Amino acid sequence: MTKDSTRTIPEEATKLKKLTKVTARYMEMDQFSDSYHHTGYFCYNCIYFMKPHHCAVVTDEGEDVNGRSSGVIAPHGICALWEPNEKEIR
Repeated sequence: MTKDSTRTIPEEATKLKKLTKVTARYMEMDQFSDSYHHTGYFCYNCIYFMKPHHCAVVTDEGEDVNGRSSGVIAPHGICALWEPNEKEIR
């Protein structure tokens, strides 16, 4: 992880135990996998998203709310913890 990838993540969030995908209400929106992710409420535009496929507060492992397990946090995913990353949203 580079310094830039954690610059906007609140320090408190990096000290917490990560939540499961189900607890965070995470799901991947496959219909948007090839979309321009700089608009909308996608993981890509969240302050907790760590490129390319991770989250500071949600685990990569386990099933999402649809019972699917991808092993990543997808840029085209969404969850209930989303917070805007003003540097990404256009």
